[in-house]
Amino acid sequence: LAFCPIKDKSLPDALSGFKDISVSSPHWGTNLGLVLLSRQIVARGLLDVLREFSDNDNDFISVMETVARMSEDGEPTVRVELMEQVPNIAMFLHESQPNFPAAFSRYLVPIVVHYLTDPNNQVRKTSQAALLVLLEQGLICKGDMETKVCPVLLNLTEPNSDDDYKIEAVAIMCKLVTMLSKETVEQLLQRFCELCSDARLFQVRKVCAANFGEFCSIVGRDATENLLMSKFFDLCSDSLWGIRKACADCFMIVSNSTSPEVRRTKLSPLFSSLISDQSRWVRQAAFQSLGRFISTFANPSSTGLYFKEDGTLLEVPRCPSDRLGHK
Repeated sequence: LAFCPIKDKSLPDALSGFKDISVSSPHWGTNLGLVLLSRQIVARGLLDVLREFSDNDNDFISVMETVARMSEDGEPTVRVELMEQVPNIAMFLHESQPNFPAAFSRYLVPIVVHYLTDPNNQVRKTSQAALLVLLEQGLICKGDMETKVCPVLLNLTEPNSDDDYKIEAVAIMCKLVTMLSKETVEQLLQRFCELCSDARLFQVRKVCAANFGEFCSIVGRDATENLLMSKFFDLCSDSLWGIRKACADCFMIVSNSTSPEVRRTKLSPLFSSLISDQSRWVRQAAFQSLGRFISTFANPSSTGLYFKEDGTLLEVPRCPSDRLGHK
């Protein structure tokens, strides 16, 4: 294999490693290592190709169509290499392409979403990581999340879905909620409630318990009290101590998402059961959360302090007359 700098190549030459070599080559048996290496190198160098040729609209489309074809490569290592480049490619296009939203939505988002269902575990893991990065950077629009990403996550978490796919999809769903709008999270809420009661897979229930507070803080008081509260009670009494411990860890955030009446009449007795749990690990987690839980009963106007939904302690600003006292 001989490679020269991208700037010294034409676009067809720069992409020839993928276009001209396929696994169906007559030399497949003897040159498999070179074939795979060539395609991996092309995938690794896509960002450099785009930097060199994206100024021309026709060249840009040609590169993006090649990316789409590469995403169908039968070799998992090539798909992994391609997916690892997607966040960098997306960021470059965001900074340099006026038509970034349309190009990103047409060419790259479908690849990321499709790889969430890939049969290869490493490809799926790489696509999950890429999806999180793209969301953190604000590169995926609300429309694509609602019409492309969420439907796949909902499909992967169906009751009859493969166990491994379901566990992974629940984990990625829970990681996404803090970066999604309330409206988008509400699309996932009913499925999340169903997953909290998954009697067959404790891994699913454990992920739900660990992220329960995030769902509550995003969907707000009404949904928390009307839809999520009964599920939280079930998780707090789960047969596995690790799930009960996860509930104790997030108890303050859940409490912050409810009314004072619900805290007093429902959550207080529930927390007492965790304080006296048969597992010392659950009891320890509950005692560590006790102060934060108690703080949710305080009146910020009286104490001058309050906890945000994420547990951060803040001081309530007061006017000078409050600090000095009225005379």
